[in-house]
Amino acid sequence: MSVSYELKKDIISQQYKSACCRRSLLMGILFAKGKIKEKEILLSFERAEFAEFTASLILEFYSKEAKIFRSEKGGRCVQLTFDSASASKYIANLNDLPNDFTVCNLITQKCRACLSSFLRGVFIASGRLSDPKKQFSLEFTLGERADAFSKILTDLTLTPHISRRQRGDVVYFRNSYEIEDFYGYAAINHTVFDIIEAKINSLARRESQRFLNCVTNNYKRMADVSERQIAVIEKLDELNLLSSLPDELARTARLRLDYPDLPLSALASKMTPAISKSGLSHRLKNIEELGAKLLGTDTKK
Repeated sequence: MSVSYELKKDIISQQYKSACCRRSLLMGILFAKGKIKEKEILLSFERAEFAEFTASLILEFYSKEAKIFRSEKGGRCVQLTFDSASASKYIANLNDLPNDFTVCNLITQKCRACLSSFLRGVFIASGRLSDPKKQFSLEFTLGERADAFSKILTDLTLTPHISRRQRGDVVYFRNSYEIEDFYGYAAINHTVFDIIEAKINSLARRESQRFLNCVTNNYKRMADVSERQIAVIEKLDELNLLSSLPDELARTARLRLDYPDLPLSALASKMTPAISKSGLSHRLKNIEELGAKLLGTDTKK
């Protein structure tokens, strides 16, 4: 099941003890998807349980029995219709909202939780949240009410974007912090925590990959240096030029030839007297530079 579906199921399963909050939830649903068609109000839902939940709210606040049926287009889409003069007036006014309207114009009650309920209603009817483990994306398919909802979100200090699409305008967020804030306003705190957890895990994965890349590059660089140094030593040996090196460098070069695959720390312990890993590294670097001069090559190329 999708993240959006599970979240919507969780929203409708909760108990809304205050009537004003249940009404605000219904106002959000009607705001998002309510359309007047042939003197009736029509709503479409992606799942039957959301239509049934809305029907229970319609019965409570408008005393109307809603009809639920499958869309003629087929698929999972479920449609709901009912007849209510007051609900029709509310929806009709949504198409002619003044420029200075606020969300309080849409929900008659003003308890602190009503705003959260209204936003939940909009999400139930039109929202889609991507899995935070994969990407941060929150969208609301609202058609002609996209601008009105964007104004509501802007009043809440959020920064929504609108995409003008052929199938209807979409209000969306791609910023994880903005998505967190929306669900904070909607009082869906567990989703906020899920998003934060996903960001922490994503950051940890990036840091782990960065560290792995760093280690891999270091090993590759050391392998390249070792291979280059051994190549110089082998060429000097082939031309009987190892004796041209200072005695301690010549002994070091021959030991490197005897143990070409040995790590520097292990090779350093075989020296007589034993030297440190950094001391051995310094000798090999000198061998490479002096060998390049003897061979008439440039190791820096």
